[in-house]
Formats: sequence, structure tokens, C-alpha cells
Amino acid sequence: MKKKLLVVAISATLGLTGCMSTTENIRDYSDVSMQKADILPTKEVINGAKQKIVIFTADTSNSPLAETSHAGTTIATSLETYLAEVGVEIVDRNIASKLRKELALAESKGKSEYNGPDIANYAITGSISNANISYSFNEKHSWVDSDGDRHVNAAYCRFKANVSANLKLYKLPGLAYSKTITTNETVSMKTETTNSRCPISEAAATSLVREAAKEGVEDNKAKFQNFFSPKAYVLERKVNGSKSLFKISAGKNFGFIPESTITFYNLEVKANPLTGDVSTEEYAIVEGTVTANLIGDKFAWILVDDELADQVKIGDYVKVKYSSGFLTSFSESTKSLGNGLTSMFN
Repeated sequence: MKKKLLVVAISATLGLTGCMSTTENIRDYSDVSMQKADILPTKEVINGAKQKIVIFTADTSNSPLAETSHAGTTIATSLETYLAEVGVEIVDRNIASKLRKELALAESKGKSEYNGPDIANYAITGSISNANISYSFNEKHSWVDSDGDRHVNAAYCRFKANVSANLKLYKLPGLAYSKTITTNETVSMKTETTNSRCPISEAAATSLVREAAKEGVEDNKAKFQNFFSPKAYVLERKVNGSKSLFKISAGKNFGFIPESTITFYNLEVKANPLTGDVSTEEYAIVEGTVTANLIGDKFAWILVDDELADQVKIGDYVKVKYSSGFLTSFSESTKSLGNGLTSMFN
């Protein structure tokens, strides 16, 4: 797990910066008038329901080890956990068997004629392309430190599990392909032993494979979360000196949580000067932070301390900007692996 060990110094700093609380007294702010965006959301859009996503178990037919380890289910369960954090509604995959068959057809032939029930906005499917376990034996050795004291390192076996998967996102109901996210992770463990053949039980091997599958999803969770990032619309603005507070049309129920970093966007209508065709283009305006104390289930106030706040209009929209939590990821994985160090292996 060298990759995870190398980020400790960086992630410790990131963890400290997240301890600050963004609290504001709204009484210190004054109302200001705002221009309306060129493209305004409809009432139906503003009051729209959560995105519905069905996540299918990753196919393990290409890897017997992944199949016996139930790594495909591990991937699906991990995705459900991380996407639930962004406020989407997870659809029970057991009620979408027909959709699963049509997705398989779409992937094999590049087309589908799905006409089943409208149960979700997106579907995630995919397959595990590789799952394997390797080991190495390290003999007992001794060494002498600078004080002349002798130390002995016991013999041990190190086991590594690697899992690679390709996960595809489809827009429903037309089963339009949207994106592929590839995961690839290796996790390792060691156990003291003098047996150079490094025996490992089936339970230990499958557990390590599932851990690699889970870590692969976790390493890419920001990609999935940003794809399904909740969207809300700007309703009003208040100012206090250089600082601005923007009220948006959604809150905790849609995945907006205190201290989240969000990005403001503007849609503009553009005409092609050659063809005259009209299209819409998205532009990022400025970033802000969801306040810790001015947020409810259906609203939130976003703090922006940037002169670009003047460019934000009523009807512009915001999305949460997710990033990987290096410190959390490292501490959770080392804790999990450490707990199994003495009990998982023969």
C-alpha cells in the first residue's frame, strides 16, 4: 500500500483546513437586487425530485476469484454508499431485471430497445476485468543499530490482492452511454510465518479481494459523486462588505451539507455565426462554501468572498464540488487491514 502511505503528510494538512467552521450572522447582511439569468429554470425543475439511480452488481464472469469473492456485489454496495451521500435515490436492483438484460444487449450490440418501466434516471453497470492474489516470502534477518544493539525481524509472508473494473454509466430511459470510470487497486497484508510456501485460507483470500474492490471504488468516489452532484438554483443575494450570501433552492435533502465547496454556473444561449444554430453553453463563475448555520432541508446559504460574486444572477445554478478525502481513506484502510493482520491468515 505504498501509494496510500505516501499521502500521509499531505492529507494531514488537508484535514486541518477542514476544521474551520463557516458560520455567518445573516442580520449583518443587506439585501441586494440581482439580474435574472438568460435561461431560467421552470417551477418543475426547481421543485424536481431526486435523481434515481440503479446500481447493478459488477459482472465477475471473467474472473473466478472475483466471482467466489463476491467482489461485484462489494463494488455495487460501495457505490450505493457513496452516491447516497450526494442525495440521490438508490433504486433496488432486484426490481430492474429487465433493464439489466437490456443493458447487457446495449453493451454487446451497441443498441437497445428498452421499453420497460421508468424506474430510474441513470443505471451503473460494469465488469471486473481482473482479480488476483500474489505473495512473497521474506526470511528472518537481524541488524545492528547505531548504538550497537541487535534487532531481529521475524520471517513473514506478504500477500497482495489486485482488482480492476470498468464501470459504465447510462442515461435512462434511452440507455444512452454517458461515461466509463475505471478502478484499479492493490491492497496488501503480511503475517509472520516460517513457511515459505505462504499458505492462505480461502476466507482470507476472498476477504482481501473484496477489500481491493472496495478501495478501488473509494479511490474514484469523487468522480462518481461529481457526476451525480446535486444541483440547486440561486434565489437571492445578501452582502456584507466584500462577502456575499446566496440562497439556493435546495438543502440537506438534496445532498448539500455544511462546509461543502460548491461552484456557481451560468447557462448562456449562443448562436453559431456560420449555421445560425442555437445552443446553450455552461460557464463556471465562482466557488463558495455552504454555511454551517444557515442551512435547512430545502434551502441553504452559500458564502462567497470574491468580487466575481457580482456576476452571479438569479436562476444560475450551483453544484457541490467533491474531492477525495485522502486522510479519511488512509486511516480507514489501515485500520481495516490492521484489524485483520493476526486473524485472517493461517
